[in-house]
Amino acid sequence: MAGENCTLKENFILLGFTDCPVLKNILFVIFLLIYIITVVGNTVIIWVVKINSHLQTPMYFFLSNLSFLDLCYSSVVTPKMLVNFLSHQKIISYTGCILQLYFYAGLATIECYFLAVMAYDRYVAICNPLMYTYIMSRRICIFLVVFSYLAGFLNSIIQTGFSLRVTCCKTNAINHFFCDGPPLSYLYCSDTWVKASMIGGNCTEVEEFILLGFTDHVTLQHVLFVIFLLIYVITVVGNIGIIVLVKNDSRLQTPMYFLLSNLSFLDLCYSSAVTPKMLMNFLAQKKVILYTGCFLQQYFYCCFATTECYLVAVMSYDRYVAICNPLKYTIVMSKTVCISLVMFCYIAGLLNASIQVGFRLRLTCCHSNIINHFFCDGPPVTHLYCSDIQLVQILLFAFVGFNEIATTSLVVISYCYIIVTVLQMRSLESIYKAFSTCSSHLIVVCTFYGTVLFMYLRPSASYSLEQDKIVSVFYVVIIPMLNPIIYSFRNREVRNAMKKTFQRIITSK
Repeated sequence: MAGENCTLKENFILLGFTDCPVLKNILFVIFLLIYIITVVGNTVIIWVVKINSHLQTPMYFFLSNLSFLDLCYSSVVTPKMLVNFLSHQKIISYTGCILQLYFYAGLATIECYFLAVMAYDRYVAICNPLMYTYIMSRRICIFLVVFSYLAGFLNSIIQTGFSLRVTCCKTNAINHFFCDGPPLSYLYCSDTWVKASMIGGNCTEVEEFILLGFTDHVTLQHVLFVIFLLIYVITVVGNIGIIVLVKNDSRLQTPMYFLLSNLSFLDLCYSSAVTPKMLMNFLAQKKVILYTGCFLQQYFYCCFATTECYLVAVMSYDRYVAICNPLKYTIVMSKTVCISLVMFCYIAGLLNASIQVGFRLRLTCCHSNIINHFFCDGPPVTHLYCSDIQLVQILLFAFVGFNEIATTSLVVISYCYIIVTVLQMRSLESIYKAFSTCSSHLIVVCTFYGTVLFMYLRPSASYSLEQDKIVSVFYVVIIPMLNPIIYSFRNREVRNAMKKTFQRIITSK
């Protein structure tokens, strides 16, 4: 091998800007002056915002956090750079290099999100000045700041994780003044991936996969075909029915039912990404799926399922606003806000699916192309890889964990506020109405999040492919069928809309 693991290197050499002693001294003075101005300027802004009561607004709250970030990520790089200007040996330890990369990437990414949040703050202040203090409440501001930090450090963990697992060439000289990602990547041996993967062919060389499904027993396959076909028909009819009802009934033109129609659309889509192919395989002698079809199925399923996670969380926030702030409900949950929240859910789903499937496309398959499952889900597909899948498993755990923690936290916090508000109500009718509006959503939350958490956040020691199939049937096939049933039978407004629609159809005939 032409390289060694990067962890075996005790330190790296930072080449910096120049080897000329005079120029290094000049640069030291210039950058020292810049750093002092940076520290003093940002510290003053933080201090002024903290002590001045006139600056206790969302805009200056974000500005003080921006100053804190500027101070931190400049301090991650500049002090070491200044020390190297005056030292003969410009070295940084391996641990120091990785920590510098981690904190710089994390803090810089957080600042990117922060600037976007500050732009949204200005939008609300200018376009909705009367609602500014309510929409940009302290709780919302803190939530946006926490979200920015989570996104930044998640990105940093992924980037630094790759750096920890690659193989370095013999040189340890970094042609830069700090441990940034791109210059550090030049130390990696370019053919490491290929050398580590010689025992198997790349997955793109596989033309098709064989899906083992549930059973080889012909009679049982026919029975399962009839059962799952019936379930899929109910799923399609039920979810399309909800979408049509919400679109055509003027009384259902509210944020709650707008989100419900999107939930039905997602249930229809992610069930349709899996079920039709599964039904075909029940009747086929050779249960195959093309390589492209397998990864497309995996991509769309992952995308729609993640989007549903976020949408269910948004629906809980909608219930919180409706019960805890009923007078401002139509303003806070305006059509623009609802569309923005739905778009955010789809973007989160597409991003998560792109990253997860993208990583799997780079792995190397063994000779087997047999998937012990009824569709191309992530965990069973990873069993085909010859490459070290530890990183993919960590990333899967990190992304699913982040999605679940972020969305579940929003659900839990929303329902905590709802419970507190309901307990303060004196009218039994108000309490009943509040619980009746939440009960359908709460059932959906428990069934959906419960199965997803069990499926993806189990320890690897307790993982079983046969158990996986049963759980997958529940959240891929059963839940999309149950959601419209739950909302139909437990929601009076939906039932009334259905009755009037049927009456209209009968009278028109």
